[in-house]
Amino acid sequence: MTRNARLIYCHAIFFSLGLLVFGLQAASSAPQDQIGLPSEIILLPEDENAILVEKNSQTLFVFSGSKSKEGALPLQMVFSAPCSTGEIFGPKQEKGDKKTPEGVYFLIDEYEDRYLAPVYGKKAFPTDYPNFVDRRLGKNGSAIWIHGTDKALKPMDSNGCVAMENENVVFLSQYINLNATPLIIVDKLVPGNSEGREQDRQKIAGLVDLWRNAVEKGSYHEYLSFYDSSYLPDISWWEAWQEIRQTMVKNNQTIKLSLKSRGIYRHGDLFVVIMDMGLNAGPKNLHLGKRKLFIQSRENGSKIIGDVFQVKDSRYAKTDFPLVAAARELVSSPATKATALKTVQSWLTAWSAKNMDAYKTYYAPNFRSEGMSKKEWVERKTKLARRYDYIQVTGDNFKILKKKEGLEVRFLQNYKSSGFSTKGVKQLKLVNIGGAWKISQENWKGK
Repeated sequence: MTRNARLIYCHAIFFSLGLLVFGLQAASSAPQDQIGLPSEIILLPEDENAILVEKNSQTLFVFSGSKSKEGALPLQMVFSAPCSTGEIFGPKQEKGDKKTPEGVYFLIDEYEDRYLAPVYGKKAFPTDYPNFVDRRLGKNGSAIWIHGTDKALKPMDSNGCVAMENENVVFLSQYINLNATPLIIVDKLVPGNSEGREQDRQKIAGLVDLWRNAVEKGSYHEYLSFYDSSYLPDISWWEAWQEIRQTMVKNNQTIKLSLKSRGIYRHGDLFVVIMDMGLNAGPKNLHLGKRKLFIQSRENGSKIIGDVFQVKDSRYAKTDFPLVAAARELVSSPATKATALKTVQSWLTAWSAKNMDAYKTYYAPNFRSEGMSKKEWVERKTKLARRYDYIQVTGDNFKILKKKEGLEVRFLQNYKSSGFSTKGVKQLKLVNIGGAWKISQENWKGK
C-alpha cells in the first residue's frame, strides 16, 4: 500500500470514528461517560471553560465548571464537535511540518470573516504557539489557529491549525475568553479520576502558594528555590522589590500579592498555571495582569521551568516589572501635592536648562496637546531649544487640584528666552504611571 493510500485509509478511519461517536451536529452532546473526565484539567476557575482537542478522534471538546457549596469545580462536557488537525502525525516541531502542536495554549485574538480569507471560514482564533516552553525546546512556526473552513471538513486535513465547520466555530466562540480559556491539544485524552485530580491540585496549588509567600516576604534564595536549575528567571527587579519591602516595614505597611481565578492544566508531566495577579495594600488593589507558570513534575519534586505574563494590565503594558511599578504606587504614596509640585519644578528646571533628554521623561506616553503627540511635542520644543541662546522658565502661585484621573496643576508661568518672552497661566494634567507623576496634557493661556 502506498503512503498516500495509507493516509487516505487512516483519514477514513478517524473520520468514521468521529461520525460514530460525536456526529456532525453543532453543540453535539455525547454522553459524559464516553470519555470520562479528562486528567488534563486539574482546576477550572468559576465561569471559565476549557477546550480540549483530541487528535486521535479528530474531536474538539469543551468542558465547563460551576462552583459548588463546598467550593469544588465539577467538570461537565458542554460541547463537542468534529475537527481537523495537521495532516502529519505527531506534535509540531518546526515551521512547515504540517503538524499540530500538542500542549497547553491560550487563544489570544478573534477574527471575524470580513477580515479573513475564505479558507479560514467564519471565525478564527489565533493561539500563543509557540509558548515559552516550546521556544526553550527549539520549536518554531506560527499562525496556529482554531478556525472555520470554506470546504468540506476532512480528518487530518490542515497545515497545523485546528479547523472546524463554520457553524461549530461560531458556536464555540461563546465559550472563549481571550488569554484565559485554555486550548489543550493531545494525541489522546487520558481519563482521570477525582482522587488523582485532587492530589495534583493540592500539589501544584501548594507550590504556587509557597512561591507567592517567597515573593511577599522570602529571601532571594528562597524565591529561586522554586525554579528548576536549568531555568534562571529574570531577577533584575528583586533589589528594587526588596527596598520597597523595607520601606513598608518602616511605614508599618502591609502589602499582599493576590493570585485569583487560578486555572491549573496539564500535558503529560507539565502543569500550566494561569492566574490573575494583583497587589493589595489596605483598601488599594492593583491588577497586574495574568501570570503564567510552567511547572515540571518530577519524582524528586515539582519545579518552575517558565514564568511569564500571559497578558499585562494596560496600565503596566510598557513596563517589564509590573510588580515593582505597582508596589511603588502603593507604598511610596506618590499621590501627594508635595510630590506633584516637586515633579513640576523639576520639569521647569529641565526646560530652562534645555536638557531635552530629561525634559521628555516628564511626559506620559499618551500625552496630547494642541493636536500633537508626545513625540511631536518634544520635537517642537527641541527645535526651540536649539534656536534660542537661553531659555528661562519659572512658576509662581501654584494650585494643585485632585481630579478623578489624576491631578491638575495651575500656576503663573514666566517664560523668557533670547528671542521671546511672555507671561500667562499654565495648566498641566498629571497622571501617575509606575509611581511617578507624568504630564498627560499641557495648556497655556497668555496674559
